[in-house]
Amino acid sequence: MPDPSTARRCAHIAVVGAGWWSQGWHLPHLRRNVGAQITAIVEPCEAPRSTLNPDLKTMKELQELYQVPVFKTFDEFLNSSEAKSTDGIIIATSHASHCEIGMKAIGKFHILMEKPMTTDPQEASRLLEASLHSDRIFLLNNTANFRPATAKVHELIQKGEIGTVRFAQCYFAAALLWLFENPENVGWVKPSGVMQGNGFGWGQMSHSLAWLLFVAGLEPKSVFCSMMHSEKTGADIFNSAIIHCTKGEVLSVQGTASLPFSSYFESTKHIDMRIFGSDGVITYSGQDLHPESGGLKLQRHNGTELNLPGFYFENYEAEGDGPESLHAFIKGCNGEPFVNAADARIGCEVVATLDAMYRSAKSGKLEPLALATRA
Repeated sequence: MPDPSTARRCAHIAVVGAGWWSQGWHLPHLRRNVGAQITAIVEPCEAPRSTLNPDLKTMKELQELYQVPVFKTFDEFLNSSEAKSTDGIIIATSHASHCEIGMKAIGKFHILMEKPMTTDPQEASRLLEASLHSDRIFLLNNTANFRPATAKVHELIQKGEIGTVRFAQCYFAAALLWLFENPENVGWVKPSGVMQGNGFGWGQMSHSLAWLLFVAGLEPKSVFCSMMHSEKTGADIFNSAIIHCTKGEVLSVQGTASLPFSSYFESTKHIDMRIFGSDGVITYSGQDLHPESGGLKLQRHNGTELNLPGFYFENYEAEGDGPESLHAFIKGCNGEPFVNAADARIGCEVVATLDAMYRSAKSGKLEPLALATRA
């Protein structure tokens, strides 16, 4: 018989929010992952609806499909016996509810939270502060940050292969006018709470900013940004920003939703990352879902080069047992070593940067970040 002490532990995970992303990705990924077990689903709506997926299952159908208890509120779940046996939770609710749920969960569970962490810098600061005083994992689901190629870029920069980072350029484009120019997509196009705007910035640029801040280890300080908006919804669909960092580094960041759309597989995101240092430059560019479209290139002033073909940015593969970010989270829940490439500090920096971008686009001035994310 196998030795029980060597058997792989199974992480018990609850999913909070049963919208289109949870139903299409989180829940089926967890069910297929041998290192995880779903303990509960939390969702206040009996029949979740989304313009992005008109065929969402009801809570009764999800309960029957996954054979787990369902709860209407997070408090109801907290008071249940299922909560006592749960190691971690995935928070996949609306951005506005992330802080409330996260603050109740920190210290009790390991947390995997959808990005952006919030759309309120003060809420992001509260989550960061609480996570720093907790012995539990806090991980943002920025899937691009957990790719092997991303780890390689981070390693090269940390080892000083391009010297001191001085300037970085980020271009991120998607075929998402169908999303941001549809007035029915209220959560994607209309601001709420303290938000100064909503659109491609909050909806997509949190992906590229989190990647850039992680690999280059930069700390944003102030932002000058211009935006162009949809005449149909008012959502921003073109963004261009200059971000000044605390040690003098400068980031040039552009994003747009206006690539032509033909199909989900053909109309993939275009990404071009270039990080310049005192001794060379790293380029990572290509088209999502098409690894053959690009790769990683290191060029040094001394004439040496490194070329690694294959472009892998975000991982939104619906099949299989989940992206690398979920694998890292499950490892953490199971007490196994892992690298947290999108922790609460990066999440907070992304929120503060995006908030400053929207404020700058509205004021026409250079805007400081609303809070310092590092002591």
